Amino acid sequence: MDPVDPPADERALDDPDAALAAAVVDDDTAGFDLDALAAEVGTTRTLLEAVERAGLLVPHHLDVDGTPRYSAADAAAVRAGLALLDAGLPLGELLDLARRTDTAVRQVADHAVEAFLRFVRDPVRGTAGSDEEAAVRLVAAYEQMLPATEQLVAHHLRRRLLAAASERIAAELAP
Repeated sequence: MDPVDPPADERALDDPDAALAAAVVDDDTAGFDLDALAAEVGTTRTLLEAVERAGLLVPHHLDVDGTPRYSAADAAAVRAGLALLDAGLPLGELLDLARRTDTAVRQVADHAVEAFLRFVRDPVRGTAGSDEEAAVRLVAAYEQMLPATEQLVAHHLRRRLLAAASERIAAELAP
């Protein structure tokens, strides 16, 4: 009889991967359920549900009962979306932007995770003298790379937005 791997959720992580999994937790406190988030930012649950379906609002985590939880950073992001609506962006355009953003960001995130696994995690696991050393090195690499990746992606998006706006203005001013 061939051995069968247990489902992924039943497999125990070894020490280096367990340390990495513990580090890969958003440390922003998730103090809001969807209704509390709506009250915090002054909007409706219905609007937040639409933004969530479009992929722009992603729960911080799920409570043990399956209730999505949101953080102060999520509230700030919702306020930014509301500012776009207040400035005149139609809701349909915001939701379209949300869907496009979610698609692009998911691809970037998936690629970044795969690159981390291939070029950092796997080599560290192959060269570390012990599981403890591997765990320390993996967590240190993650803690360095996450903010660097966030800064790089945010900076690039800002530059692309400004360049697109400048190009559009120049095209409209051209004779």
